[in-house]
Amino acid sequence: MTAARAGADRVSLGVDFGATGVRALFAGSGQQVRRLDLPADGPPWLGCAPAGSGVLPVTFPSLKSLVAGGRSVPWRGQSVDVDTVVVRLFRALRERVEEQADAWVAQTVVSVPASFQSAQRQALRDAASEAGLTPVRLISDSMAAVMGHTTDRDSGTFLVYGMGYEGFELGLVRGVRGHCRALGYVGAATSGGRAFDEAALESAVRLLLAHRGPASVTGAPAEVWLGLRERAQRAREALTGPPAGDGAAVTDFAALTLDLGTGPALRMGITRPNLDAFLEPHVRRTVRRAQALLDESAVPRGDVDTLLLVGGGTRMEQVRAGVAGLGRRTAHGPPELLALGALKHAVRLGGGGAPSSRSTALEEGLLEPADPARDTLADAPALTATLFPLDAPSDAPADGTPAAPRQDVARARDLARQGRRQEAVALLRDIVTEARELLAGLEAGLGTGADGGADGGGSVSMGAGAGADPGASAGGSTGASAGASTDADAGPDTGTGTGTGTGTGTRAGEGRPEGAGPPERQDQPDAEGRVVRQRPGRTTERQLARARLLLESGRYEQAVQASHRAWQEATAHADRADVLDAMIDVHCAAAMADMSPEHFADAERWLRCAYGHDPTNERVRGLLARRTFRHAEELHRIGARDEAIEALGKCLVWDREHPGAEALSRLLGRDGRNRRGRGDVLD
Repeated sequence: MTAARAGADRVSLGVDFGATGVRALFAGSGQQVRRLDLPADGPPWLGCAPAGSGVLPVTFPSLKSLVAGGRSVPWRGQSVDVDTVVVRLFRALRERVEEQADAWVAQTVVSVPASFQSAQRQALRDAASEAGLTPVRLISDSMAAVMGHTTDRDSGTFLVYGMGYEGFELGLVRGVRGHCRALGYVGAATSGGRAFDEAALESAVRLLLAHRGPASVTGAPAEVWLGLRERAQRAREALTGPPAGDGAAVTDFAALTLDLGTGPALRMGITRPNLDAFLEPHVRRTVRRAQALLDESAVPRGDVDTLLLVGGGTRMEQVRAGVAGLGRRTAHGPPELLALGALKHAVRLGGGGAPSSRSTALEEGLLEPADPARDTLADAPALTATLFPLDAPSDAPADGTPAAPRQDVARARDLARQGRRQEAVALLRDIVTEARELLAGLEAGLGTGADGGADGGGSVSMGAGAGADPGASAGGSTGASAGASTDADAGPDTGTGTGTGTGTGTRAGEGRPEGAGPPERQDQPDAEGRVVRQRPGRTTERQLARARLLLESGRYEQAVQASHRAWQEATAHADRADVLDAMIDVHCAAAMADMSPEHFADAERWLRCAYGHDPTNERVRGLLARRTFRHAEELHRIGARDEAIEALGKCLVWDREHPGAEALSRLLGRDGRNRRGRGDVLD
């Protein structure tokens, strides 16, 4: 390209530097905006690294989060410094723009989070300069979103709600005819796509640990974990709404195959109610932060003209429903909105369009990094999931009845002869565990009888509680909580679904995981046409007995999982109301067995799950209020005032007249006045 042409033909470039990819738009002054298609062999946007702590042994940092960190990533068979990767990326952008536009890039603007730190910003500027993109400016994502959404004639106050892979960020921006001013930012990394997907994998790891032991989650290469993360993301997307434009239907159940190369593959199921219960406190926390931002900026909620949703996380139905009402109207930003806003700013800086208000100031006012002690969700529940058998083998009966997967000693011998010793060992452990649990039930008088081996569905129980202590004492009552008897009277017929109030009901024969075996037998008419009610099948009774045994041995998560499998087996049975009551009893007993703060997240998750199955159950509502109030008391006792206030507020949601709430509220208020006197800052 000659110097004369370079001086005559100039284009501006707008870049959205995201966590899972880059979007770029370019245009000359007064020209049509064009999208830049990036090469398919781009850099690895997500990596896999050992986790410093927690259940999940790995974590999945984005390339974006590693900028200026002195880290390397594998790319094209080599270990390449992250900053060098960014230089190559920017150089590829510049070369492709110049090739497609037959012009040189005169102005570049890159959109980054307000939480991007000074060292990261400088590293981006240095990388762009080394790649030949000069001058380069940075603009916050919130500002780019507003500039991309509005025209030079628009005015208003915008609350930008962004939720992407690395977390959420809220920006309050006031725009007046092309002049934009940021009023404030707030954000955190604990609620976003990365946190949600890692929560699903944590559930998988917990199930594998309980089912097969620590060796089952060690030694897997990074490629295997990255593939599992992708499957977890697809499962989440299936349960939270379709990605824009693909037309996929929302489902109430998603399966995730677990295959780390340490034994036979397993399948984990996640239901819509369980995911809803997991996401709800995350969304509620972002709404609370949004209100705090409005209060600090002295902007009433009614003065927010537009709530602007950006980022992949805002496509989740749970998020959209939870943030409704933060603005007078809601706008859903398209995927390329940030790149468009960056491009508009670049064009203005290059002399085209309306002048931007205090252009250099758009790079100032960085969001302070979240305090790790405050950037947490103390009561965030774990994501509940269930293990179930893999699909039936190819030699299933011709009549379509699912055959039981071959899970016996002969199968283990076959695996051993084939050299698949790890799989043989895992299978034998499953068989031994199953036999021990059945024996414990029989000895306690709770088993399936002499012919208990004739399992109605023929499938092997593969739940998280498969490793139950064979020495656990057996009995029919849980002894874990007053009012948590497993001999509840049958309530009114709840119909054939779970009745969660969120459209997650399961009708007879529908919504069952593949490979879970046929449903229990349904009521049959006698010779005179009268319907004879059948007792719940053997599998259901055995799973409920197993749940009670697990409760007595203190294996609460496994007990809840066993009760879920009992309910799934009985979904098509006439006595499903009794099974539903028994399942809810197990949930309640597990939740109320331990009042320590460390147990609260699981307790609330189990109670919310029970409430999702039967929203009319006043007992469950009462236990939710009681358990949350006890949690607030414990938090106040250990000095965690902010968390105690939040827990007390949740208690009053379940029971506005809870005894003791007023007295605890006064105590917390007095403590707050004392803390403010010492200069403490509250969230």
